[in-house]
Amino acid sequence: MINKLLPALGAVIAIVSFSAPAQAATPINTTNYTGADMSFVHATDGTYSANFGKSGITTGTFEHIYSFSLPAYLTGSASVTTSAVKFKGADDLDLLSVTFNGVALTGAMKAINEAVFANEVPIVAGQLNTIVIKGVSRGNGSYGAQATFAPVPEPASWAMMIGGFAFVGGALRRRSSTRVALA
Repeated sequence: MINKLLPALGAVIAIVSFSAPAQAATPINTTNYTGADMSFVHATDGTYSANFGKSGITTGTFEHIYSFSLPAYLTGSASVTTSAVKFKGADDLDLLSVTFNGVALTGAMKAINEAVFANEVPIVAGQLNTIVIKGVSRGNGSYGAQATFAPVPEPASWAMMIGGFAFVGGALRRRSSTRVALA
């Protein structure tokens, strides 16, 4: 009976170790430049989402740095968008560059409505992460941004999952087969 239960137990351990992040949730540490608004939401499935942006950006060049740390190993994606009523009008804003942990966001720049994005940016638990937005405003510019973060299995989880699969494979290999003799 034990030989029949062991493969199932190994499969359950592999699934459980892969499905939940190993780190316990701790408060998010954010340090933003003055006047920035960056809000985070932590979901029960281990994902995080963030909204941030700035409006009423006065004439001239600007650099806004958003810094934050998260309590788990994650993969992040971010997008930044602008919109204006008239190209090169008072409310138009041009993005010069946007980086997320040194990764450049790509997309449509130098247009009336701009949109840039990056995917699969690694987030290390407890380390400071930065999103840097550089641009030029013509008087009353604004941008909005979103970021999402999903859990990545830690090395210990990968080891448990691979061990579980090896265990199940070994149990299946040892399984005795029934031979049928035809008359």
